[in-house]
Amino acid sequence: MLKRIVFTRIADNGVSICCPASEVIAWMGCGGFWDQHARGFIEMQIERQITCGVAPDVARRYAYAMQRGGCTTAEALAIIRDRDCAPYGRAIELWDLADVPVDYWFRNAWRRSHNGGPISIDLARAKRIQFQHARAAVMAMNSRLNSDMESFDRLVDIDWLRFRERIRSASDVRDLRGIWPTHLAVSCGGGPRRAEEGHAGGAALAALMGSVARREA
Repeated sequence: MLKRIVFTRIADNGVSICCPASEVIAWMGCGGFWDQHARGFIEMQIERQITCGVAPDVARRYAYAMQRGGCTTAEALAIIRDRDCAPYGRAIELWDLADVPVDYWFRNAWRRSHNGGPISIDLARAKRIQFQHARAAVMAMNSRLNSDMESFDRLVDIDWLRFRERIRSASDVRDLRGIWPTHLAVSCGGGPRRAEEGHAGGAALAALMGSVARREA
């Protein structure tokens, strides 16, 4: 699926990206998803969705589309939007995959205008994220070193107060990306291209950071 549903979260004004499943869109086109179940099963599914907080009309549209089919791709995407995105967000837009940022390093700092539109990065939030990434990387490195008899006495020691001031003084996101503990000998300048692709800094940074970037995503 080369489309993504982008919306601004009501809870914290952050940005979420919904990836509609191609299989679901296909079922909404051809129907028959619950053919193997007895009569009344669709109604049970509708009630379950309503119980989980889905609006009644949306729950019915989704269930009938999955069973009866007949939806175009645009109609299927509208149902997914109303069911999975609308309860949690505003300024909901359908984007081409090519327009979605490939760099997820500062995803928790993503912001959009009140009316939607392009994604920008909140520098103040990005600074906190960069500090968290660095702390996590150093802690992971020291954990590895400390568990090895040959390296437990070579733990990475960072002047965190000075490092924090460097981050605070960053004038823009590009400047911020260049601030990284030199002791690690790995720059985070590339960051993860996509949450599922790991880190452009290579295997060394991936090993250090573990799932940090995935949590940010």
